[in-house]
Amino acid sequence: MANLAAVRAMPGVLHVVTVATGVAVVAETFGQALDARAALQVTWGPGPADQLSDAAVRSALRAATAPLLVPPLLTAHVDAEFDFAFVSHAPMETNSAIADVREDRAEIWSGLKSPIVARETIAADLGLPLDKVTVHVVQAGGSFGRRLFFDAALEAARISKACRRPVRLMWTRVDDTRHGRMRPATHHKIRATHLLGEVLSFEHRVAAAETDFRHGLGEIITATAASLPPGIGNATLAQTLFLTTVKSPYHFGLTTQVLTEVPTGVPTGSWRSVYSANTRGAEEIVVDELAAATGRDPYRFRRTFLKTAAQRAVLDKVATEGNWGRALPAGCAQGIAFHEEYKSRTACLVEIDTRDPEHIRVTKAFIAVDVGLPVNPRGLEAQMIGGLTDALSTTLKAGLHLDKGLPLEGSYSQFHWARQRDTPREVRVFVLPATGTEPGGAGELGVPAAVGAIANAYARATGTKPRSFPLDFDVDFTPYPR
Repeated sequence: MANLAAVRAMPGVLHVVTVATGVAVVAETFGQALDARAALQVTWGPGPADQLSDAAVRSALRAATAPLLVPPLLTAHVDAEFDFAFVSHAPMETNSAIADVREDRAEIWSGLKSPIVARETIAADLGLPLDKVTVHVVQAGGSFGRRLFFDAALEAARISKACRRPVRLMWTRVDDTRHGRMRPATHHKIRATHLLGEVLSFEHRVAAAETDFRHGLGEIITATAASLPPGIGNATLAQTLFLTTVKSPYHFGLTTQVLTEVPTGVPTGSWRSVYSANTRGAEEIVVDELAAATGRDPYRFRRTFLKTAAQRAVLDKVATEGNWGRALPAGCAQGIAFHEEYKSRTACLVEIDTRDPEHIRVTKAFIAVDVGLPVNPRGLEAQMIGGLTDALSTTLKAGLHLDKGLPLEGSYSQFHWARQRDTPREVRVFVLPATGTEPGGAGELGVPAAVGAIANAYARATGTKPRSFPLDFDVDFTPYPR
């Protein structure tokens, strides 16, 4: 730091300390801390992803994609490749925490999803016995997986220890967007072969920037296991989650789904639906293209190949309620898709209007959901609408451009999450009556089918085959200084 003395002399500045993740300015007010931080002249060492940009990530993922096993030979087939960009969690509340670290004890307040491993990690980092560290879990808004990691709590504890006083840490919106964790970018290669109206094989190869699961399953043992050398710890958790959540609901002959993860140095974390949003979303696009290749209606095609009556019931519900197949003006179209996960199943039908290229909008959405035993129907409705909004955002406009290891986006004005003007004028959610004695999951369920339905509606409305998401991904803003 070239001007440390001058910054320490600025109004309100109490401390300037170096911790493992950077330089912290502690001041009497947040504004004074921001001013002092902006004035700091810091020479930074190299980071783990300094030279990495979007093109390099896409190239690495394509190169790492596992080969397909079934050669098309003389069999009719559908081949498709897809790219999905990095995505921010973008919670309303940025990373924040309060820490009071003393010589013999520590007390932390933060919104946490993994408070046990947070407490255990902080105690070890501070060199304190576990029973001398207290962690308070405070109410916080949804973070879609972001607060599985406790970056702010650990950082605040380190800063408090370094300056020997209580601190309140809050990341700025720009820091949260640029230096937080992201949903990994992915590349998908899919091949489906078909003959005489039957699907003979369906292969899906996924290459993804590594998702960081080093928070473990919420406690220190699995967190430590996940931190074992590359290819062992974190990869085991990744493969387990992928194989548990990503399954084809269709009778498509020989079906294989393979994940390859690529360490990139980019900070990542679980994002709502984790692997299935992109993976099943891409598959539902190919299902539509298979239907077209065999001369079938997308709804009828799905109905023919779904495995169970319960699956067909949610598909039938949205087709009926959404009046599937109704005539629409040129540039407008319907799209439909299905997804099953965590012992629950859902179908989504949307209508899209692409006549104004500057404002493509989903105008209607119909969602049917079967969770076995619905306990809180209004809660289920909210979950499905939330999943729809996430899908609208990441399918149409919301993504992160990586440039020399740093996202260009720094705020909501640049990371184009769906606003009220982007949401459908009509959304109807149908919770099916109980079909079982146990409730299934719903938090992750709503995104994948909505991704597929939106992409399929766009394809039908524009006569194109969408392959890169989000669809509208221009840098239409001036990035904040690095």
